[in-house]
Order: sequence, then C-alpha cells, then structure tokens
Amino acid sequence: MAELFRPAYFVDPVTGKRCNASTPGAVRKKSPNWWFRYYSPDGKRHKVKGYPDKKATENKAAEMERRAIRLDAGIVDPTEVHAKTPLAEHLADYVRYLAAKGNTAEHVELTRARVQACLDGCRFDRVGSLQPSVIVSFLADLRANGKSIATANHYLTAIKGLSRWLWRDRRINADPLTGLAKLANADTDIRHARRDFSSDELAALLKAARESVRSFRGLSGLDRFALYLTAAGTGFRVSELASLTPECFDLENDTPTITVAAAYSKNRKESVQPLPGDVAESLRTFLGTKTPGEPVWPGTWHQQASAKMIRADLHEARQAWLQTFQDAQQREEATRSDYLAYRDSAGLVIDFHALRHTYVSRIVRSGASAKAAQTLARHSTVQLTLGRYAHAALYDLATTVEALPPMMPADEKAEPLAATGTDGRQISLGPFLGPQQAKRANSGGQTWTESDETGATENLEKHAVIRTFPEVFSSEDDGTRTRNHRIDSPVL
Repeated sequence: MAELFRPAYFVDPVTGKRCNASTPGAVRKKSPNWWFRYYSPDGKRHKVKGYPDKKATENKAAEMERRAIRLDAGIVDPTEVHAKTPLAEHLADYVRYLAAKGNTAEHVELTRARVQACLDGCRFDRVGSLQPSVIVSFLADLRANGKSIATANHYLTAIKGLSRWLWRDRRINADPLTGLAKLANADTDIRHARRDFSSDELAALLKAARESVRSFRGLSGLDRFALYLTAAGTGFRVSELASLTPECFDLENDTPTITVAAAYSKNRKESVQPLPGDVAESLRTFLGTKTPGEPVWPGTWHQQASAKMIRADLHEARQAWLQTFQDAQQREEATRSDYLAYRDSAGLVIDFHALRHTYVSRIVRSGASAKAAQTLARHSTVQLTLGRYAHAALYDLATTVEALPPMMPADEKAEPLAATGTDGRQISLGPFLGPQQAKRANSGGQTWTESDETGATENLEKHAVIRTFPEVFSSEDDGTRTRNHRIDSPVL
C-alpha cells in the first residue's frame, strides 16, 4: 500500500529562499503537493510527486502500483510504450511499412516528405500531440502561400495515413484524425487543368516529332513520334511507357496488344491494352530496331521531363503551322489562336498527360459504353473517366443535338413567327436547320408543287416572317424541286 506524505522544508525569512534547518531564523513549511512512496514487486522503493489534492494523489499511487504489478507479470499495454516514442521514429517505421507493401520509391518518398512537413509545421513531437485543429491551421497556411486546395488535401491525406496506421498497429488507442474531412471545392481551384488534343493537333504533333532532327535526353525525333503515338493509342502513363520493352508488344495477333507489368502499373495490376490497327502497323517497323530486354524508350525523359519534351515539340509544330500562312494578316490572326498552344485562352494546357485525356475522349466519342470506357482507362470509378478525362468539343455537342428526334409532329405545318419592329422590314435569321415538313414523294425525295410554292409566296407577302429555308435546285426530269440535304446539317 502506498504511503502518502507532505515533505517539509525550510525557508530563509530574509531572502524567502529554501535553506538548511540550521540556518538562523529558518521557517519550517510543508509542500503544497502530496507525495507518495510505493514498492514495486522487485523490492525497489519509488518516491513520486503527486497533486495538491490528496484523493487524486491516492488514485495515482494506486495506478502506479497496479502498473508495476502488470509489468512484473509481463502484461504491458503497447500504447503506453509508444506514447513516449518520438513521432520521428514512428514516421521511420511507417515509411518502412509503405515500402514493404510494394509501393514505388517515388510514392514512399513523396508521402514521407509531406508527413514530415506536417509534423514540422504543426510542431508535433509525440502521438498525443496530434490535433485536428492544428492541422487545419497548417493547411490554411499552405493555401495562403499559394498552394491549391488539391495540394493541401494531398498533405492531409498523408498525415491521416500516418495516424490511421498508428491506430491499426496498436500504437494509439484511437485515431485522432478520423473525423477530419478534406477541404471542399477542390474542383474550383484546379491549377493545371488539361484539355485533349484535336485530331489535327495530334497529327501535327506526330509529324513535327517524326521530322525533328534534334534529340531530347537520348530520344530521337522518331523515338518521340512512336512514344506519342503509343501514349495516344493506349492511354498509358509516363512511368508505364518508360517500363516497356519489345517483349511487351504483341503485334502479330488479330488483336494487337501491349502489356504493362503489375510492378509498373498504377493500380498494381497487370494491364493488357488493345492497340488500334494503324498504331500497331506504325510500331511494327520501329520495334524491329530495338534491343530485346531493354527499354524501348530509355533515358531520363520520364523523370519530370516529359512535359518539357512535348512542349518543345508542340512549339515546333506550331511554328511550322504558322509558316503555312503567306498573308501577314492571316498569320497574325493565327498567332492569336489556341491551335497547338501549350496553354489556351481558357487556361487549359496540353502536356504529356493530355495524351491520356485524348485517348479517353476518343473512346467516349466513338460511342463506347461507360463501362468499356472505364475499363480501358483503368479507372476506379466511371465518374473519374467521364467527369475528368472525357472532353466534349462543340462539334460533339452539335452532332448530339442534331441526332435528337423531332419534337413537332411530321404532319403539322410549322406556323410562321411574326417579325418584331415597327419599320415593316422582313427579318431573316438564316436557313432553318430543323426537321422539315413532309412533301409529296418523288423517287424517294421530297418535292414542292407549284401550288405549294404559290401559297408560300402569298403567305410571305401577307406576313413578315422568319423563312423556313429548304435549299432547292431544279430537276430536269419532271420539273420538280428537290431539297439539298447538305443544308439540313451544320456538319455537312
């Protein structure tokens, strides 16, 4: 049973400081805090400072005695031991854990750097000091220093990964950051939004790379041409392309494929991607000059230099395109256009990863199902495939709207719209491109009779109208006028 006591001490009445009992005039006082003595099972005596409250000191003494008994019996709570361990040592163990799971060295190092930045910025030194409000303040400082919301969320994900691992590894009794949510509205603060290549832009880039006489980190123009072609034809990422060897290409089957090993795939699964026939045909001769077992595209181009590489080729392609304009005014107008521009007027960029966006957009534009597009893009959710990687141009939207079924009944004549204004002028907004009224058939075509044309003329004289404008031409066979279907479609 622990013994409680309040130790006495002596104070010099002149200086007010502690002194020996033999000091003349020394005043004896008792400590404001209670202390207690107890013996551990090994026979060692311990003297521990308690609290001013006697009951609280008794509870602490009883707990210390019980803990000494548990330690002697080999029953130890691991959280008590880990609570005294510096967070720097926990982080080192966490890094080794991530590497042992098979994560890439780049991912492990990036996670370590982000966690270390959080620990230093928040001044966390023990697991008990982890506090959500302090981390939120740290993320706010990141945003104030110019970091985007998405970047701040990456730091939050890293530190939450550490706290979750501490709980799963039984180093803490509960995860203190489990209720900390990501910062909202990350989609409104995208600093590097991408667009896809148009068909003409992609063709111009490939041509410029193939005809280029310079090299980039050991890659010739022909190497870059094949690299861009493969990226746009498969949607492979930079690290996946850098891992490919000639053995990864199977171009002789009816369905040509490229295989990426699980060790280099982002989802750590082996990926077998089908190749378009024209891409396979272009790569067949190119791969014949490569050494078996060696990377098809060797060098350091994939180490944060792919964007610089494609940007130089884009510049050459754009300059070659501008030289095609002989007229100075036309060339000046072309200079202000977004064609082959690394960053367009809307702030969207086309870099190396934009080739993957182009691949996904072409798949979706071809009419593939959402599941097929997600599988080929190798995304975890279809929302990521369609929401971020698939891009729709104005041409795609116009074609989709044109394919909509007509809303007006075919046998009901469209009534003309009265013109506005007081000057009596006839207003025309151009040809009517919607569904036309069915006419009397003539050899499968639509015709107008003279009475129909006369009635229409009288109607125009009676009312100021917006004309429905089916373009016609004369037929020498029977004198009828047949519609020109090219007017019906903006595409044609």
